[in-house]
Amino acid sequence: MSTAAHGGLDLQGLTAVLRLLTGGEDVDALARRLDTLHVDYAEAARRLNIPEKWLRERISSLPHRKMGKFVGFAEEDLRAISEMYAVRPALGTPGTGHSRSEKFTALTPSRRSRVRSTS
Repeated sequence: MSTAAHGGLDLQGLTAVLRLLTGGEDVDALARRLDTLHVDYAEAARRLNIPEKWLRERISSLPHRKMGKFVGFAEEDLRAISEMYAVRPALGTPGTGHSRSEKFTALTPSRRSRVRSTS
C-alpha cells in the first residue's frame, strides 16, 4: 500500500470518527463552529447542558462578553460558569477521620417529647 493511499485511509477514518462524535455534522461546519471566538446563548446552554432560559435569567451574575446589545460566551466564560456551580461534598473527605457512618452514629434523639395525635 502506498503512503498516499495509507494517508487517505487515515483521513477517511478520522472523518468517520468526527462524524460519529458530532452526530453527522459536516466536518467543514464543525471546523467553522470550533473556530468561533464566542458562542451565543443557545450554543452556550447546549455546551453547559442547561436550559437557555436559565442563562438569560442569570446573565447579570455570570461571566460573559457583551458587544453592544450582543451577548457572547468564550470558552473561558463557560468554564468559569461551570466552576461557579461545582459541588464538592465535604462528607468522607480523606484525612478528616470522619466518615459518613461516624457522623450518623453521633446523632442522638432530642430530649423534648413530641405531642402525638390520637386520631
